[in-house]
Amino acid sequence: MAKKDKTIKFLCKSSDGLITYTTDDKFIYAEKDGTTVRLDLFDEHYYKLRPVNGIPILEIDGLRMQLIRDFKTPLDYAKEVVRQLKIPTTGGSRFVLFDSCMGLGYTAIEAARHPSVKKVLTCELSNAVIKLAQWNPYSELLFVESGKIYVTQTSSFDFISKSSQNSFDFVIHDPPRFSHAPELYSSEFYKELYRVSRPGARLFHYVGSVGKESGRKIEVEVEKRLKENGFKNINHHSKLQGMVFEKP
Repeated sequence: MAKKDKTIKFLCKSSDGLITYTTDDKFIYAEKDGTTVRLDLFDEHYYKLRPVNGIPILEIDGLRMQLIRDFKTPLDYAKEVVRQLKIPTTGGSRFVLFDSCMGLGYTAIEAARHPSVKKVLTCELSNAVIKLAQWNPYSELLFVESGKIYVTQTSSFDFISKSSQNSFDFVIHDPPRFSHAPELYSSEFYKELYRVSRPGARLFHYVGSVGKESGRKIEVEVEKRLKENGFKNINHHSKLQGMVFEKP
């Protein structure tokens, strides 16, 4: 339990009303049954929830895991990612979407809200991230048993390696920065991603802007590898710091 040493502002309550969340703009606190917990922890790295315009974001070792530049909140970013996938709104609930790196689950949740999406499969390797997501009121829909979202604690590389060919209609690939997970930007990963995507599948890949100052353009390297592995119609989206592409 951590002592709250600044003015506490009301944030929100969980849907069942059992947890009250407050913030001092640096940390988020959850109060349940008279006990207050600060939502940060160490597990090889330092993980923390921090509010941005009233919505929690995840930080690992002080680095933001959500893109908030040009967006009021990370929820707005998630909405724009799903919008760029151009999921058809007719034909009933029939599409399967793979969200490769869950984090706090905002893109998975937004995708699951789409009426044409039947199922969202998402992966998260970090036990610390899953624990914080379970405390986060904006991540609640990840853990609803009767919902569309299925969470697996594993690496996305292992998950797709074990998935059947032509499994997914849409993919959201929002990996950590290249220096933290280079395997998720590799030709081997893209080859597997091509195999598990159905013909005509649309995919979003967050790339980020890290490396530009040093002269290295990660997005150019990614585009080259995607083309080498068969993906087509690659379009860059600077606001999302990523690209949308297709499996022909």
